[in-house]
Amino acid sequence: MKKTILSLILFIQVGFSATPEQLEEYLMISQADRDLIEMEQMMEGFLPSGSTKNTEMISIRFNEYLEKNLSEDELTELIELYHNPLLQILRETNSEIPDEELKEFNLSIQETPLSTERLDLNQNIIKNMFDDEDLKNLLYGLESKISEIFGQEKESQSITKEDEKAFIKEMREELKLPMLYTTQVLSMEELTELKELTDISILKKANKVELKASMYAMENFLEEMMQGIMNTTIQ
Repeated sequence: MKKTILSLILFIQVGFSATPEQLEEYLMISQADRDLIEMEQMMEGFLPSGSTKNTEMISIRFNEYLEKNLSEDELTELIELYHNPLLQILRETNSEIPDEELKEFNLSIQETPLSTERLDLNQNIIKNMFDDEDLKNLLYGLESKISEIFGQEKESQSITKEDEKAFIKEMREELKLPMLYTTQVLSMEELTELKELTDISILKKANKVELKASMYAMENFLEEMMQGIMNTTIQ
């Protein structure tokens, strides 16, 4: 779930909304929806017996949000950027890395620590991908939706500053090891270039829109799923 959330986080829209053809090309090259497709398959097991809910709605809603919140010009620019092999490597961070490989890699970097410069560059890349505001919005959005589903009153002070800091730290720690594993093949020059790429404004916007698209898709599905479970229980 955390990987999907991580793959698996708006500025004012300019120009015309993206076309379906552009969106399809963007998803193909960026693989932005890959983890959502995996999530659809996993979520099938959570649906109550006899439910008519269709997990394919996750991707449909995700695509719908992207199409409305990225313009034609923005998608054209993003598609061009994603032809850079460094960004293709970055997307591999969200792929399914075998746990054994991560464990072995973690042991190896404990025995032979990575340079401070490499660690700092990786950390900056993660921050560029998901800034504090993105992660706070994710935390509050999920809490709000869960409270809404279970009919709980919203308490503005239920999430403390300490909760925010802990959540941000946990989310970034979840991505730290996969990021180090994925970028181990890069030279310091390439890693520096990747850090600069992730600091480009249009990529930052795309990350924000993708995160909000994921929240929109999952929150709506979560609400439908929980309502279906509650209805089944009552019956």
